[in-house]
Amino acid sequence: MTDDQWSLLRSTHEVQAMGEELRLSDAAGTTTPEQERKYLLRRAALAQRHLAAASTIGCDPKDARQDADMTANRLWKHDALHGTHCGPLPAKHPDWKASNIYGYVRQEADAAGLNPC
Repeated sequence: MTDDQWSLLRSTHEVQAMGEELRLSDAAGTTTPEQERKYLLRRAALAQRHLAAASTIGCDPKDARQDADMTANRLWKHDALHGTHCGPLPAKHPDWKASNIYGYVRQEADAAGLNPC
């Protein structure tokens, strides 16, 4: 296994743990928009990494694309609803459309110091 594959595996585990924490927080009624955004951003960036690596890690590229699309849209809609973003262009900026939503994820991941691809 390459270093990139190990990194992807570690990131996947971290995002799964964040998802479990969010699920428990939701059940307790204590989830904040900031907590949800942190998870959505990490999840969307991870989905883009999975999409980029789909052929080398044995994922179905069609499934990887569908997951990347869904998670990017969830982040974009969350940020538009809550007015949250870290990058220079907010989610409601006219440059962001469904056709270039991955660019929004990359902008936000870069601003957060994550590596989406």
